[in-house]
Amino acid sequence: MNIYIVRHGETDWNVQLKLQGRSDIPLNATGIEQAEQTGENLKKAGISFDKVYSSPLQRAVKTAELISGFDSSNIIKENRIIEFSFGKAEGSTPEERQSKPEFAQIKNFFTNPPAYSPDKDAETFDDVFKRTADFWENEIRPLADNSSNKNLLVVTHGGTLQTLLMHIDGRTLKNFWKVRFPNCSINKVSLENGNFKLKWKSRVFY
Repeated sequence: MNIYIVRHGETDWNVQLKLQGRSDIPLNATGIEQAEQTGENLKKAGISFDKVYSSPLQRAVKTAELISGFDSSNIIKENRIIEFSFGKAEGSTPEERQSKPEFAQIKNFFTNPPAYSPDKDAETFDDVFKRTADFWENEIRPLADNSSNKNLLVVTHGGTLQTLLMHIDGRTLKNFWKVRFPNCSINKVSLENGNFKLKWKSRVFY
């Protein structure tokens, strides 16, 4: 069984480097084009999907629709793969995150993850690791018992995508940002003989 894990397409907040988190920002025109081209090129490569999962945020759901060809009603909206919650820091610009003391921990999130200590209204790394591990073990792994589940699509977000892959590639939290994922990039994971194996990272098909 193959699992194709995708970061959503571009949004205006991505362009502006605003911190999105749980803020429900739509794809912009470029993001729509990225997802459409990705879907077309995957189809040309002979890759189609038997089941599709998405974060419930609209930028992820729309990306999943355009890549897979599935109607939204046939996409499984999965809270365990929603983006980190950053609380009051969401919507902040790079300049604000550098200059305002209340956003000091966000700098750690991106530059020194082990030192990150979020406010009470935001999630810790442990919070997200637990929910993404639960998604892998209690949602995805059991699907391998059904031979009809050959290719799965999972559309998520930059931060959550990192935690999903860390369950597989063995990176430490210190190396959380060692790999970067452009919008609409794809990571392929295979479940073989009960083991998840990362086949490739951060490929684009547009």
